[in-house]
Parts: sequence; structure tokens; C-alpha cells
Amino acid sequence: MFVIPEIREQFIVLTYRVLEWFSPDNIEKLVIRLALSLLVLIVTYLLIKIFSRLLDRMIRDNNSTGEQEEPENNGILSDSFIRSVQVLIRTLLLYGGYFVAANIILEIFNVKTISAADLKTVGVMALKVIGVLVGARLIVNFSHLAIKQIFEKHRFNEDLIETRRAQTLELLLRSVLTYIVFFLAALTILQIFNVNTSAILASAGILGLAVGFGAQNLVKDVISGFFILFEDQFSVGDFVEAAGVVGTVEEVGLRTCKIRQWTGQLHVIPNGEITRVTNYNRGEMMAVVEVGIAYEEDIDQAIDVLRQESARADREIDTILDTSQVQGIVELADSAVNIRTIAPTKAGEHWAVERELRRRFKYALDRAGIEIPYPRRVLLQRDSIPAIKNEPLILGDNGGEPAQD
Repeated sequence: MFVIPEIREQFIVLTYRVLEWFSPDNIEKLVIRLALSLLVLIVTYLLIKIFSRLLDRMIRDNNSTGEQEEPENNGILSDSFIRSVQVLIRTLLLYGGYFVAANIILEIFNVKTISAADLKTVGVMALKVIGVLVGARLIVNFSHLAIKQIFEKHRFNEDLIETRRAQTLELLLRSVLTYIVFFLAALTILQIFNVNTSAILASAGILGLAVGFGAQNLVKDVISGFFILFEDQFSVGDFVEAAGVVGTVEEVGLRTCKIRQWTGQLHVIPNGEITRVTNYNRGEMMAVVEVGIAYEEDIDQAIDVLRQESARADREIDTILDTSQVQGIVELADSAVNIRTIAPTKAGEHWAVERELRRRFKYALDRAGIEIPYPRRVLLQRDSIPAIKNEPLILGDNGGEPAQD
């Protein structure tokens, strides 16, 4: 009985409000507000289209100018960065324009959604985020350009393996710098939104410390491999001595190097164990040959024979780069007078030249009748030898003393 009157009253109030809403004055206001809202949407749409056309024209003109003046894009603002900025501006124009239009329409209908102070705060935060992203991208592009210039400046040969090694190192550096810059940019954006990044940094530090302790040998190998590649200590095909292994380098990686010994064994060496490298393929090498002659021979004649044979070898051996030199006597040994000869050779060819020079010097000295000493045993026999009295010695059990009768 009491519910029906209340429903009746609510229905009467609702009917009154509907009639009031559709009154001539309110209908006129509603039409005006709808017209203004439609006008706001049309203006927003036109502004978005106009700014998009202007943006496309500016980028098109810039690309055409860049193609005429500089075919290779080596500037800080790369094509990918320009495209990213273009997409970002288009997105901001689209969503930002319609967001502002929606707020204006709500203001027309007297609906309060966001205050001017809040709108200002949101705008400032959005501008900060955009500035951080653009700045990070500029830093990344500048770093990539600097790395590219460094590698192009230090690119001395066009060997395929060297080119691949340089490209691998360049991509590695670019990736590391990109990740670092954007990680810092993400932390900065979180700070803009009042997110405490100290916990994130602490967690990252603990995680990095744990990984470093657990894989310190791996980290050491990778860092050593990076500096081997960056400093170009040795390359594939070089004959080197590293970590006690002498052989030809077959592969250079970030963690290990593969060196094949001249007898065929392949050694896989972690880069962290390479503390000293001897490279036999960087620059000229020196073939050193020492020949010993007997003390009884004429030293000047021997030196002259070696000089003549060295001059003949210089003309006939292509791997000898300059005139060989007979330096002279370097040692007065027990049974020989040692004479040294040196010859500059191509990288990695000094052993072959030394073997060939030894062969030639042996034949030349034999033709000249100069003796090369070798170990001998001299026996001296005296004419008179003291007589030795041969007496029988009877040994007993008392430690070698003669037996007592």
C-alpha cells in the first residue's frame, strides 16, 4: 500500500523532468550544443588532416633534398628515426586532437571531466616523456654514427673475414649502446610518473652481481674476446703463439679462439686464458742463421763465401725482401766459430728461408773446402806406461778387505 504512492511520485518527477528537458528553451539549447559539438569535430578533423599533409610534405621535401645532395645517409637523423618521429607526431595529432575535442564537447554540455590544472599536469608529463624518447633516439643515432665512423676509419683491408669480424663487433657495440640508452630512458620515464626506481636499480644490481659471481669466467672470456677483436690482436689465418699454443688461427670469437697446431691438433682456447700473444704475421720477419766453422779454417774466407751465397739467395728467393747481411762472428764456442747471417723476409716465411739458407751455406762451404766442425773424440797413447803389479786379490765377507790367513 505504501509502495504504490512512492512509485507514483517518482514517475511524476521523471515525467516532469522529461517535459522540462523537451521544452522549447531546452531543445534550442540542445540543438545549439549539438551543432557546436559537430563543429568542434569537423574543425578537429580538418586540423588533423592539414597538419598531416604538411608533415608529409616536409618529410618528402627533406628526402628529395637528401637524395640529391648526399646519396648515402650518414647524418645523425637517420631514415628510421625520421619515420619514428613521423609516426609519433601522427599519433599525437590523432589522439591528442580528438582528446581535446572530447573535452571541449563535454565542456559545452557542462560536464566537468578534468580540470585545467590536471590537464596542464598531464600535458607537461606527456611533453617530458616525448622529450626523453626523442633525446634517447638522438643519442642512439649519434652513437651509431660515431661507431660507424670509427670502424670506417680503421678499416685497412677488404678481406672477407676481416670485414665480417668488423661488422660483428660494430653490431655488438651498437646493440649494447642501444640497450643501455633505452634502459636509462625507461627509468627516467618511470621517474616522471613518480615511480620509485631505486628498488628496480637495486634488484638489477643484485641480479647482475649474482650473474657476475656465477659466470665470472664467462664474463672474463667475453670481455677479453671483445678487446681481442677491438684491438685486432690477431686475425683468422695469422700464425701466432697464444696460451702456450703455436699455430694458425682458424676462428676468433667472443668467448673462445681456435688455433690449429702445425702438426694438426686443433686447440680451443678460452679468451680469458690468453694473456700474451706473439703474432708472426704482422710486418716483416727476420731469418737468422748461424753457421759454425772450425778454428783451423780461414774466417775471412768463410765470411766471403757466406756473403756470395747470400747474394745469390737474395736474387733467387722471392720471399727475401731486402739484402741479406753477414754480421760476422757472434760466438767463440767450444769447438766452432759461429758466424751469423740475417735476411728480412715476408711475414711467416722466415722459417722456410732459414732452412733454405742453411742448405745453401752447407753446399757453399763444402765447395770452398771449409770444414764445419762436428763432435770428435781424440785418443792419446803414451809410449811408456808404468808397469802394474798384478797381484791376486782375495775378497772375503768383511766388506771387501783381503782375507786374513
